[in-house]
Amino acid sequence: MKLPKAISFDNFGTIIDWEGEIQKYFEGFMKKKGVDTIAPKEIQHRWEEIQFEYIQQEYKPYFQVLKDTMGMTCDEYGISFTNQDCEEFADGMGHWQPFADSHDALLELKKYTKVTLITNTDNDIIKESVKQIGVEFDDIVTAEMAGAYKPSHKGFYLSQKRLGLTEKDILHAGFGFKYDVVPATELGYDTCWVNRQGESRPLDVWETFMVGDLKTLAMVIKLLAIEEGVA
Repeated sequence: MKLPKAISFDNFGTIIDWEGEIQKYFEGFMKKKGVDTIAPKEIQHRWEEIQFEYIQQEYKPYFQVLKDTMGMTCDEYGISFTNQDCEEFADGMGHWQPFADSHDALLELKKYTKVTLITNTDNDIIKESVKQIGVEFDDIVTAEMAGAYKPSHKGFYLSQKRLGLTEKDILHAGFGFKYDVVPATELGYDTCWVNRQGESRPLDVWETFMVGDLKTLAMVIKLLAIEEGVA
């Protein structure tokens, strides 16, 4: 593998602690509702399954997706909720916090290559999320810009066009196997599965390489840069 001219990242789950922040939200939400029979991790996983199926349908803004799927998840578990509850869930996404290694690893990566985002969210939400990360990205493509959510290929094609690069020049890195590794592999990208949760392989698709965090990815890219004499 050669040093990529750019790395396109998934944001939520790869840079932002998607699972931890959602579990934290549901823990507080269920406490408020007096529900103590469901583990936050269980409801977080079920919400994500519902959300993944929902975004395969007709495109809707992600703020709306968050509201709708929050309500659908509560309905499934028989938890009472209000429209305000759903809006609070959607409003919170832009303030979810990054993993401890994300900021420094991204700054290290920027020494050797461009760092971009292809993210399944809206422009307003990602604007707030980038503030939490504290790193300036070379480019950002949102689902709102592409008019579709990953695993659609539209965001990948738009990112290539904006960067003036082809899939052969870009490494795509993400935690979401179905959202990121599968479509990027279909398009001919080198891929990095950022498997922070130590998950089992869900499909018979293989990434170029796997890491457990962004600090390790930064080390891999630095070694490639050294081999090519650019570091």
